[in-house]
Amino acid sequence: MIVDLFAGPRGWSEGLRLLGLTDIGLELDTDAVRTAKAAGHATIQCDVTQYPTRPFASHIKGLKGSPVCTPFSAAGKQGGIVDLPLVYQGVHDLAHGRDTRAQLAGACKDSKSVLAAEPMRWLYDLRPEWVCLEQVPAVLPLWQQYAGILRGWGYSVWAGVLNAADYGVPQTRKRAIFIASRVRTVSAPAPRHTEHDRCDDLFGESLPVW
Repeated sequence: MIVDLFAGPRGWSEGLRLLGLTDIGLELDTDAVRTAKAAGHATIQCDVTQYPTRPFASHIKGLKGSPVCTPFSAAGKQGGIVDLPLVYQGVHDLAHGRDTRAQLAGACKDSKSVLAAEPMRWLYDLRPEWVCLEQVPAVLPLWQQYAGILRGWGYSVWAGVLNAADYGVPQTRKRAIFIASRVRTVSAPAPRHTEHDRCDDLFGESLPVW
């Protein structure tokens, strides 16, 4: 089973579908749930932060998610940047079996900031085979914290900022990406496209432009 946290209208799931894989999404927003179901994606409408992890124990293979980005987005008030130390604390506590999310949310400038710590609750409880997370670039330091924790649990990990245009998306959308696996070595995916006309890959072949 592959679980999608903060699933939205299921962009991640459309990517999985291209690989012949399916997942189940957890999402609160009614419109997003309707869109996902209309596209044929299994969805549980719920508050991810309150949903128990136990039903997925021993069944989960992969975990992916896009925690709410508005607290950290450059297009918003960026209260999440101020709140990062509290989110770090939430991640640390969850990684050691302590749930302090409610207290930390109350102390945050933006109560949604602590949602970026939520995947750690699922990781601590379920230890899936692989993990993929994404957020706006400002969240990269948090993904690096995740990386340090999961390395200690025996995962191979990579965290960095990627540009969607380098992978064939017609949009220069940069995102902080976190990838981890217990069963294989992970690294940044090789670009499939390039901004400039001349850019050779390792085999001397030119990449198509954006």
